[in-house]
Amino acid sequence: MSRHTWLLDPGHGGLIDGVYQTAGKRSPAFPDGSVLYEGVFNRDVVGRVIKLCQENRIDCINLVDTEEDISLRHRVTKANLFHKENRNSIYVSVHANAFGNGRDFNTAAGACSFHHYKSKNGKRLAEVLQRWIGDLTPFRNRGVLSNDRWANFYVLRKTHMPAVLSENGFMTNFDDALALMDPNVRQAVANAHFAMIQEIEENGL
Repeated sequence: MSRHTWLLDPGHGGLIDGVYQTAGKRSPAFPDGSVLYEGVFNRDVVGRVIKLCQENRIDCINLVDTEEDISLRHRVTKANLFHKENRNSIYVSVHANAFGNGRDFNTAAGACSFHHYKSKNGKRLAEVLQRWIGDLTPFRNRGVLSNDRWANFYVLRKTHMPAVLSENGFMTNFDDALALMDPNVRQAVANAHFAMIQEIEENGL
């Protein structure tokens, strides 16, 4: 049995019959007309993390096992109800970032791991995750990379357990967006999240 149950939350919606379920939250069009949809990326990464957890007998749950764009309140309520019964859960929300009006690829780049400013354990999670993102992904030497960033995001503020939210590259940066379309980079991002999970499983918070 693992030390914690990891509650994995792929942000935003996916594709249903080829229709993206979240307004915005996508890259500008590439020259070939393709688009990176954040919710699709988030689900891909979470699926890879879950596979790694299952292979290593670490308890995990996909909080949003649908392509629909479930509300933040629903996600947090589900997480808090599970935590009330188990008291050992940790919440991880996976995203890709964006900056600007979305019309053109711009220069904002890199990856961030966020915690709520009142959460000591959340800060620990963010520090560990950011270190692994720096070690394992192409975003290690880019842009706004930071080990300690706090935010008042709803999912960090309203969850009753330690929580971290990752922003893995910028959809609105051409180089970052190209990387985020690459299955090998997606696996590297998943590996970084799983390395955080393994470290916390081994050492605790």
